[in-house]
Amino acid sequence: MQKLTRAQEDLMHHVWELGECTVGDLRQRIKEQTGTLPAHSTISTLTLALDERGFLSHREYSRTFVYTPIISREAYGRQRLSRLVKRFFGGSGSAAVSYLVKDENLSLDELNALVRQLEEE
Repeated sequence: MQKLTRAQEDLMHHVWELGECTVGDLRQRIKEQTGTLPAHSTISTLTLALDERGFLSHREYSRTFVYTPIISREAYGRQRLSRLVKRFFGGSGSAAVSYLVKDENLSLDELNALVRQLEEE
């Protein structure tokens, strides 16, 4: 799986939330969240690139492309996290978790959730 640019990744978060969407849907969602309406050509270029890279599929409906995510948020997140652990923590998951516990001030509830996940696996 290829790494996305920041703009592509940001757009994918919107697609994942919407599930199925058009360029117009994406522009409106971005405007609602940022107050700025992005250019149609910008969103079209990003969706085309994501389609070509295998992150989105599309179907045509009334001369408009309707996009659907192919790669799930979870699959992309796992891949990115794995790459981050390899790059910054020498592949050590325990070093990454230790960093989160010490430097990110995880709450007791978050720590308990981590312990439960470890026990389940």
